Amino acid sequence: MANKCALIVLAGMALPLLAGCSLTLTAGRADLPPTLSFQDEPGGPVAYETGQPVPSFDRQQRLTLELDGKWRFYPEHVDTSLSLTDRKVSLKAITEELGHRGEALFDASGWQAMSVPGTFNPPPDKTTTGGYYRLDFFVANEWSARYAMLKFGAVRYIADVWLNDRYLGYHEGGDTPFALDATDALLPGVYNDLVVRVDNPVWGTRDDIVPWGLADWWNYGGIVGDVWLEALPATSAVRADVTPHLDGADVSIVLQHRGQDTVKTSVNVRLWPAQANAANLLNPLPNSLIPFDAQPLLSQRIEAGDLSGNSVVRVAAPFAIRSPDLWSPSLPALYVLQVTVLADGQAVDDLFTSFGLRQIKVDSTAPRLLLNGLPIALSGVAMHEERQTPTKNGGPAGGPLASAAEIASILSRVLKLHADLIRVDHHPPNQMLPVLADRLGLALWEEIPLYHYSPQTFGIAMDRGVPQQMLAEMDLRDFNRPSVLFHGFTNESMGGGERVSAMRTLKALDRRIDGTRLVGQAMYGTDPADPTSEDLDVAGYTMYWGVLYGGRLSGADIQSALQVAHHTYPKKPVMILEYGHWADYPAEESDQLRVFNTYYAQMSAVFDTQPDGFVGAALWWTLDDYWTQKPGIGPVETFGLYRPDGSMRKAGVAASHSFAATEPSTGPPPAPSHGVAVAIVASQRHSLLLPYIGYGLAVPAIVIGLLIFLLSRVRPRRLAW
Repeated sequence: MANKCALIVLAGMALPLLAGCSLTLTAGRADLPPTLSFQDEPGGPVAYETGQPVPSFDRQQRLTLELDGKWRFYPEHVDTSLSLTDRKVSLKAITEELGHRGEALFDASGWQAMSVPGTFNPPPDKTTTGGYYRLDFFVANEWSARYAMLKFGAVRYIADVWLNDRYLGYHEGGDTPFALDATDALLPGVYNDLVVRVDNPVWGTRDDIVPWGLADWWNYGGIVGDVWLEALPATSAVRADVTPHLDGADVSIVLQHRGQDTVKTSVNVRLWPAQANAANLLNPLPNSLIPFDAQPLLSQRIEAGDLSGNSVVRVAAPFAIRSPDLWSPSLPALYVLQVTVLADGQAVDDLFTSFGLRQIKVDSTAPRLLLNGLPIALSGVAMHEERQTPTKNGGPAGGPLASAAEIASILSRVLKLHADLIRVDHHPPNQMLPVLADRLGLALWEEIPLYHYSPQTFGIAMDRGVPQQMLAEMDLRDFNRPSVLFHGFTNESMGGGERVSAMRTLKALDRRIDGTRLVGQAMYGTDPADPTSEDLDVAGYTMYWGVLYGGRLSGADIQSALQVAHHTYPKKPVMILEYGHWADYPAEESDQLRVFNTYYAQMSAVFDTQPDGFVGAALWWTLDDYWTQKPGIGPVETFGLYRPDGSMRKAGVAASHSFAATEPSTGPPPAPSHGVAVAIVASQRHSLLLPYIGYGLAVPAIVIGLLIFLLSRVRPRRLAW
């Protein structure tokens, strides 16, 4: 449809230009500070948020209160200027706005029932932009004398939280998790009252939120992730981060002690084999992957010293492993790490996390991706994380994916396509999606929602620190997910120096936190010579020649654009992060098929697994149809390889055949991971360093000396003539 094409071009490319003029309708600028920072502690830097070290959001077998289910919700147009003002200034007014709604005897029975996780504005509702959630729940006496952490998977976009009318804190950013210390507010033995004020500002009304503009998906507001309370002892394991290598891993464990006493602390670290199967696939507990008859591959005790008062410390527990199973899409091998905390010799806490050993890098000799040292080219899809069924008037049901079963259902569509890489939305997904991707063998490109940014909006966002916090929270949440191979920083944005500066800042932060993923951005394919990815690992593009721009569909034009991109970045793999076509009507499915066949033929011919190839990934836009709030488009975008009812369109059938022909060979059937592991003791490693150096120098010196001696004893022969 020519009209749709024009609308998409204008909406997708003109909005960033319009961003040069502020769309802010409120006076002043947001000064709400980020809640995440890094502090130096014994053993190294630790991420803190709202006064507490950032915990693991992996589900644990600790005493837990699941708070998902039916809450009460009161819609209200809350004051966004208060929401985005420093709480030192605005908290009094926000508390006055709350009124009696946080009190124990407040009757919220007249409020509407609302599912958590879920949304207060399912499509096509655009009217609700905020309001108050309330949940009354009973807390058993066994929570007495324990510390309590209240965890949120995601609240979009700004959350203020009260427990029993006591203010716990706030969080900005709608897709990443946060935790609040609920210890002093929790009341064991009685009903407790939890109230969450949510503000989800309308896109396009402010340029100081992230994303700021009219993004091409639905702006789901509300408590869109899980909510749970987790009990902790006075001395606990906060998180365990595993940095993988091909022959082992570095492990960093954060311990926290609270209270005025002093305890002698140590940790037992165990490495377990793991196996994902139909019985445990949807179980969020990492230890559910451990076979019932398994024996640990490693067991090590590490002394952490005396901890007193309120203290936090990092403990290193590296290990080496011989003959390990490496994670890849063809063999999604996982392991489970168990950290047992001992206080004065008594086990007081357990923390489990699953992880995989893998390495993704760019070949130093050619523009190709290497996964575990082997060349790989990835075929796949982009997706918007949205419920598809039951269909609504032929379109997707709408609403954020809220359960492991719903996420697994969507990922099963990816598997039927034989795809091996997913670009997961323009924002971090539900935390269970990468967990399931780990287990199913699906690689991921995760990104933060710097969507259609301009020089002005880059400056505003980066100065506020919101993208940095979003990236840090995404990195920390998914630190141990081997499926996450790529981190994306921005999509189809403009600006030269401003964008380069933002990319450098975000890359430096990403490397500081993690460093095991490749980083990139999605540049406009209209300018394949765009130089702003020079400091990034890969050169990512969205490409719509012959669809949204570039005249008629032409394989020669596509190949020409690919070659310009390669010439611009001769040492980087080119990542095509979007190509596609809509299918508003059945007749347009043939156009969609023609676009797929033309593009995939050109890209696969120069995959980086081919001689002189350079394309590392090709991702169709999109897996499924999705709701959008972008003016003049939709309300449903029909780019899906699948129809909402789960049947494949013509392009989907073609993609499944093409992807199957290029996907890596499948490994052996799933089995428990294995290997021979040994702990690396820092003191031993350091004490052996000088002997190793001496050995390395002495042996060559002795050999050379012997050769000189032997050669000196050989008399030269006289020539016969």
